[in-house]
Amino acid sequence: MKISIGVLIVILIILIISLGSVAAWFAKIQLYNSARPISSFVFLIFLMLAGYLSINHVREGGEIRVREIPAFSAIEEGVTRSVEMGRPIHMTIGFGSIAGSMAPQYIAGLGVLSHVARLAGKYGARLIATLGVPEVIASVEEIVKEGYASGGRPELFDPVYNVRYLTDQQFAYASAVQAIIVRERVGANIVVGPFYAESLIFMEAGNMVGAFQVAGTARETQIPFFVLAADYAFIGEEIFAAGAMASGDKESLASIQGQDVGKLATIILIVLGILFLAFGINISSWLNWVWKLG
Repeated sequence: MKISIGVLIVILIILIISLGSVAAWFAKIQLYNSARPISSFVFLIFLMLAGYLSINHVREGGEIRVREIPAFSAIEEGVTRSVEMGRPIHMTIGFGSIAGSMAPQYIAGLGVLSHVARLAGKYGARLIATLGVPEVIASVEEIVKEGYASGGRPELFDPVYNVRYLTDQQFAYASAVQAIIVRERVGANIVVGPFYAESLIFMEAGNMVGAFQVAGTARETQIPFFVLAADYAFIGEEIFAAGAMASGDKESLASIQGQDVGKLATIILIVLGILFLAFGINISSWLNWVWKLG
């Protein structure tokens, strides 16, 4: 695999910083003060490098393998279950504006919706996509339309029935979604996106009608509710991985692999820290001394 000049420069910089810091430590020369630790910045460079190398590997025709996410695999089970029961599928991506910090979660939700729509077309299921994000109404309509077309059932697409914009006001949106879940007696309830106090409302509504539930959010305060109440849950950044898996875009999957490398490095540092503590060595204090800038 060819490595670009930019990557070589980044590697060289990291090596210079690392070797210089190690040399200073052995010589007992404190190059940095305690004002601004840069260990996080160096770790960020490592993550960027891992992501870049993974993407570059895919661009050169290499294969990419991403760990399986049970919640993503369970979506097809929920769709087929709904078809067998003669019930519709419900999916929602949240409410609010896409022009904010929650935009990545809305995009991830749209990615999962594309996967659900393709499955609905494949099995001839009725899909109800609800949303409270006005900027993506046209996108949701196109996603659902293409999903049915990809399954060879374009005639099943009905924009009035399949795509339902409700409101961008939180509890009005929550009440409307809850009413649709109960009134339509959905067989599967799929909830992926940024959610707030309405999380448990949706889960309870799905439980009332016996729906198969798959839910996920990157908002840490709502993850416990989904883990507790849903049959399968995407935990945190797994919704972004699910969006990449749904799109089938190899570069997106490669970036997920790069993130997994970062997680592995984090786990290794944690384990090493615990082992060193057993011998009375505080590795975090050593890192905080070495990686300082100010």
